[in-house]
Amino acid sequence: MTAVIRKYSSEPHAMQLRKCVIELQEFERQIDPRMPSGEEIADDYIAQMLQRCRQCDGSVFVADNDGNIAGYVTILCRVQSDDLDDGDIEFGLVADLLVRNEYRGTGLGRDLMNAAEEFARNNGVNWLRVSVMAGNGAARRLYESTGFSEIYIELEKSLS
Repeated sequence: MTAVIRKYSSEPHAMQLRKCVIELQEFERQIDPRMPSGEEIADDYIAQMLQRCRQCDGSVFVADNDGNIAGYVTILCRVQSDDLDDGDIEFGLVADLLVRNEYRGTGLGRDLMNAAEEFARNNGVNWLRVSVMAGNGAARRLYESTGFSEIYIELEKSLS
């Protein structure tokens, strides 16, 4: 299978991107069932994602496999932390990455990450961050294999 990594365009990709967002959300709901359903948030999520791309000099890239979207990545190039103790640090952020279930294990995740990293580098990004749910071992292994390392670990405790 050979997919072409290209910038997202709403004209041919909108409905398939929506399916990807739903699939990502449903996968993450398996890890944390408190999250809302993909169908419930997909349209607003995509609108917010595209707005963040405009605000943060970002882009969405899709893996196009003969007209079928096999996955996507969202990269934001100018993210400023809201935490006062971070100072004025600006970084790039891989906000989303999904490879559709039927395309996993084909190297598309790495291809999408490479496209995001190249876009970020070409836009002057010096530090690139990504967050991963603790229960998503496959994504964590991918990120670590592409050079990411831990900087924060967030823990949670149920009080109920």
